[in-house]
Amino acid sequence: MTDRLRELFAVPPAEFVAARDALAKELRAERKEAEAKEVASLRRPTAPVWAVNQLARRAPSDVDELLDSSERVEKAQLHGAAGEDLRAAMTAQRAALAKLERGAEQILHGAGLGSSPGALRTVQATLQAAATGAREMRERLRNGTLQEALEPAGFEALLGAAPTPRSRSTSHSTSTSHSTSTRRAEAAAAREARRRAQQEAREERKRAQKRSQAERNLRKLEARAEAAERAAKKAREALDSARAELKRLQS
Repeated sequence: MTDRLRELFAVPPAEFVAARDALAKELRAERKEAEAKEVASLRRPTAPVWAVNQLARRAPSDVDELLDSSERVEKAQLHGAAGEDLRAAMTAQRAALAKLERGAEQILHGAGLGSSPGALRTVQATLQAAATGAREMRERLRNGTLQEALEPAGFEALLGAAPTPRSRSTSHSTSTSHSTSTRRAEAAAAREARRRAQQEAREERKRAQKRSQAERNLRKLEARAEAAERAAKKAREALDSARAELKRLQS
């Protein structure tokens, strides 16, 4: 159903609901109830999300570049690559992100939709989060079937310093400050990794304490249950004995 979804998310936001309902009706006619239900539940994408989805159709190579460079950054971080390799990957990632952001702005203008700073921030955040997210989210970005705005988490949020067009008079200062900003980003990544590791360690200690407490409570309850069972057994024996004595006396 990917092709049908691509066609659905290609229509302008104002036409989305009608197109969605028509597709759901077609699927029901084909006795594809599960797919029809899935389509019927889709909400109309906002203008920024619609623009991001259009990039997969109008600039697929730029989308692939963002995905590829994001993957290179992730691998470099995970495997402790040399600083030069990480910087190169981050530079490519930021360049791809900036190009896509400009493309989305043009798409919004061309469709008569607003391209306010807030809308462009949503475009950028959605691109970042999808490109650095789970496999399913990356595929949705590549296919142009994102359903809602996304927010990057952790270190990915630092990539928002995407380059924007600058005049020649500022190009030199940009290049000289690039290495400093990259080093700061790398240091921030290391701090974020340490913070996550420390948080995970704290959470594991809490889980271990809770498991230990739960085990102690379980042992206490088991002991109480056994004592209750013994007491109940004695009570039943006493009751049976009393009944037998009463029966003997009545005969």
